[in-house]
Amino acid sequence: MSAEDATATPCFETHLLDGLDEPVRRYFTHALRPGASLQPGMRLQMSGRIKVGRWLAFRAVWEGDGRSLTWRAAVGPGGRGLLRVADRFAAGAGSMDVRLLGRIALVHAADADTARSAAGRAAVEATWAPACLLPQRGVSWRAEADDLIVATWDVPPERPEVHIRIDPDGAMRSSCVMRWDNGAHGRRGYIPCGGDAHAEKRFGDAVIPSRLTAGWWHGTPRYDPFFEAEIHAAEPIPALG
Repeated sequence: MSAEDATATPCFETHLLDGLDEPVRRYFTHALRPGASLQPGMRLQMSGRIKVGRWLAFRAVWEGDGRSLTWRAAVGPGGRGLLRVADRFAAGAGSMDVRLLGRIALVHAADADTARSAAGRAAVEATWAPACLLPQRGVSWRAEADDLIVATWDVPPERPEVHIRIDPDGAMRSSCVMRWDNGAHGRRGYIPCGGDAHAEKRFGDAVIPSRLTAGWWHGTPRYDPFFEAEIHAAEPIPALG
């Protein structure tokens, strides 16, 4: 084996799915082409709307690997960046910062509630980086129905279970997790939080949701989406942590 081969990024092959339930295999073979990079992270360019009292446009860069994430957004009329938002989670610590014009601090949160909530967010948004969900990354899978698969793994301080609805081809239709909330959304404790995929797109060797809505109380009569996004570009990256 050459030095170049020895350092090459591992690639996705279907034998990595041996022993998994058929719906789980269907999800991965839809999401990843044979030979796809197994870099666990993804970097996305996105735009959309976020509801903070009223709907505001945003443009953002998201990076995640199932255990860490960053979301840096310019929020305001036309996505011009009146507000700058930076959400982070890594190694059990989470934070949220909001600045006016990128300079004046409006919000800073970095307590235990923020970390627990951010861990759930890192998990439920992992479907944007399907390679990070392979069993070789320490993720346990089960199928609860032909169209419902469940992934579980450690995202300290949490161990979330992400419920993913798929269609007959394996495309993700929704994902949801019981995510910690500090009481801002009607109850202090775990609340179903997730989103619905309205379109998907192939970026290189991966197929991921490309247009979606998300919010708290997903799957219940109280569901009221506060986030709408469209993905414009995506590329694999190494793990963030």
